[in-house]
Amino acid sequence: MGNHITFLAEMLKGKNICQEPILKKIFVNKPKLKICSLTGGSDRIFLRVSDGKESYIFMYDENKENFLSFISINQFLQENFIPVPRIYEYDLSSRKVLLEDLGNSSLFNKILSTESLAEKKRLYQKVIDVLVRLQGLQLLNQSPIKKKVFDYEQLRWETDYFTQYFLKTYCKIIIKNSYQLEEGFHQLATSFLSEPHYFMHRDFQSQNIILKGKNPYLIDFQGAKMGPLTYDLASLLYDCYIVLEDELRESLFLYYINQREKILNIYQDRDKLKSLFIRSALQRNMQALGAFSFLTLIKKKKEFEKFIPTGIEYLKQNLTLFPPLAPLKKLIEKLASK
Repeated sequence: MGNHITFLAEMLKGKNICQEPILKKIFVNKPKLKICSLTGGSDRIFLRVSDGKESYIFMYDENKENFLSFISINQFLQENFIPVPRIYEYDLSSRKVLLEDLGNSSLFNKILSTESLAEKKRLYQKVIDVLVRLQGLQLLNQSPIKKKVFDYEQLRWETDYFTQYFLKTYCKIIIKNSYQLEEGFHQLATSFLSEPHYFMHRDFQSQNIILKGKNPYLIDFQGAKMGPLTYDLASLLYDCYIVLEDELRESLFLYYINQREKILNIYQDRDKLKSLFIRSALQRNMQALGAFSFLTLIKKKKEFEKFIPTGIEYLKQNLTLFPPLAPLKKLIEKLASK
């Protein structure tokens, strides 16, 4: 991590920035560049680099596997006309890439500044249209996520993460009868195993959707896997960053079903699909609470703590619909009453 910080400090000083190999071709003979750091929950370094006319995003990732995944999935999505930032230059050995700058207009920022319910609905429908296209991709053997499956081990990793960092570390809960809780997590994970798999972004929330012009663009997709249809939808509609009105959420859920049926010819009993959607929301919100707790306490990124109460409220709402997690329901109700 020390090298990570040193690298960022040197980049922000701007000294010899144009000597950075992947910047040379773009900023040739332009010694004066404006550089600013972009913050977030990731350990990756993101810099906005501008010469006053053109602006680009420079990304550096210490994790080789994640970097390779980002590049290969970006290329796959580009080839399939899914809106993602264009790659201008990259170097696999140094794990650096120069990307299209999509701007700062995330779905998160846009919804916060929009009072019109009709406009919110229109924006979310455009995002859902992209999600349906994403789920319709033909995932042949050569696709970069074909062998990356959101399986039982991945599902249980998320609930273990939730237990460790949210329940035990953040809430300081001493769990009695942990077997009952573990059995509930086991039943939740196994309830997904018979579902068909599609392209799953895995972090399909409002801060990872950038609005440029009239189109939503996807970012932060390096963790994509093969998984159930409703996980990404739950990430979007039960997003801890944005609390949707219940009526709007239900309307968007129905819009998703209609688009899925019309475009992908995927038909499913709607009651069963709603059950899968709620279970996906439970799984996703536990992952989010684990992540917010980890970022707050371990990474010292306190700005994420304010989103924890929303995650708790979502769990409180939906745990009544999955009886095997009754022990967790009791714990969450106690937290919500404090």
